[in-house]
Amino acid sequence: MRKAEAQTPTVSYSPAGKGYSVDLEIAGNSLSLRRTDTESEAQISGTSELVANLALVAALAAFGSNERAFRLARNAEKRKSFRKAAEFSKKDALFLASLIARIASESEHGWCSGCFEETDHRQVQGRNRPKMTCLCVNCGSATTKCAVPRCRNFATVGTGGLTVCYCAEHKHEIPSFERLTSTVETIDDYPDWLEFERTNAKKWTAVSAGVIGGAIVLAPTFYISAPLIGSALGASTLGGSLSGAAATSHGLAMLGGGSLASGGLGMAGGTMVVTATGSALGGILGASTASAYASQDKSFAIKKLRDGTGAAVLLASGFLTEPEDGWGQWRSLIDQRYPEAPVYRVVWGSKELKNLAFLSGSALGKQGLRLSIAQMAKKGSKAFGKLGSLAAIFTAFDLAVNPWTVAKTRAAMTGAILADALARTDHESFVLIGHSLGARAMVTTAQALGTSEEAPRIESMHLLGAAVGQRGDWLSLDRAVSGTIWNYHSKNDSVLKWVYKVVEGGRAAVGLKGFGSSFPKIKDRNVSSTVSGHSAYFDGVTLESTP
Repeated sequence: MRKAEAQTPTVSYSPAGKGYSVDLEIAGNSLSLRRTDTESEAQISGTSELVANLALVAALAAFGSNERAFRLARNAEKRKSFRKAAEFSKKDALFLASLIARIASESEHGWCSGCFEETDHRQVQGRNRPKMTCLCVNCGSATTKCAVPRCRNFATVGTGGLTVCYCAEHKHEIPSFERLTSTVETIDDYPDWLEFERTNAKKWTAVSAGVIGGAIVLAPTFYISAPLIGSALGASTLGGSLSGAAATSHGLAMLGGGSLASGGLGMAGGTMVVTATGSALGGILGASTASAYASQDKSFAIKKLRDGTGAAVLLASGFLTEPEDGWGQWRSLIDQRYPEAPVYRVVWGSKELKNLAFLSGSALGKQGLRLSIAQMAKKGSKAFGKLGSLAAIFTAFDLAVNPWTVAKTRAAMTGAILADALARTDHESFVLIGHSLGARAMVTTAQALGTSEEAPRIESMHLLGAAVGQRGDWLSLDRAVSGTIWNYHSKNDSVLKWVYKVVEGGRAAVGLKGFGSSFPKIKDRNVSSTVSGHSAYFDGVTLESTP
């Protein structure tokens, strides 16, 4: 590669059929990325040193995807978001290209906060602020030594030239570099596995801005090749404001078809998070993503309710479930079907679920959501309009965040965490049971596990009043379970009948009408005769046995 002492890199964009072409030039060196349509893989060519840098390729791809989306969008707010994302990615690509042009032969060894691998970091000439800047030979991220004294890890460097950079351990993005590929003995050990080893040197995390609170919407699904996932794809988005675990989750959001903040989870009906590759589970990518998500949900826990034999049973509650300790409403339902099994309760999203229930109740009056919805259901469709302010709040689709989107996204995140947890345990098989948004979390867990041939087996699933849309490709769900996915649905479920329909733009939930799927392992059970409402499944359902 020709060295560029004073050369400034340039990036250009041009439409190419239904896709785009982006080109980077610096001192006679080039990198080109072309896509003929939104479904095809990118064609990458150019100078070998530029092509080999995954972070640079990712930044260029993010620029192209967001620039195309900007040009096609008609909504002013979306255009603004796409433009901002495109400019961030372009700036990152230019920054990385300028570093590659000054790469030196000297290198240092240490953990990288961009790809979470222990690897070499090649020094960059003329970049001595605040410390020697390097490029990770594995992912291509710009790095520098962690600012914590005596820490040998490498932090990522953004385009802003921050004077203080901390590694992923000291920013509490991951629990430990060394533990990222380790296992746990039992599922309830997993929350302890997520505990941080180092002090939090900088008490902030970009994942809350990049995943939950941000307004930037990423472009449609983009695939380059199998290695270009997770942190490599996310490391260069948003102008270097994300790194480490936050970059991983952001990169997965890109692969999924949209930012998690906007609810654009993309794959398989909007529930997939960590399934860019099955090898992610139980490994570095799965660990960093789970750590990023779990750090934003302080309520997350896996509590053992009892010991036992056979497949471990995992329970997850959801929307409008009363605050519970221990068994709550689950005991009799589980004892009848799985009297000897070990049972664990997944606790998740307490803040999101509480805010969702509170807002729903306050928006409808002092009597709360359940009473009001039940009354409206009795009055028929004319009462639909009386949802009033609730409908206005929940159907503000141009907003990146609303109460339903945040709770739904949290359910998907919980599914990602749980999938990685199950992939790390010594348990051979599991039974997943969920109610409402808890069922949504379990569906995500199963779909994620279904992408990995080495993941533990799911013996069966039971979904009660599942807040999951009917429309979806359920192949990964069918493949994930060795027995049967039992879906218990009731036409009397007024929460799914009215609220879910409003917040999901008229789409029906499988907990109301069933999957209606032809996949042999997915079986609907109409329990309308015994289930009178959203919280009545616990007393009105007898869990089926897999034939």
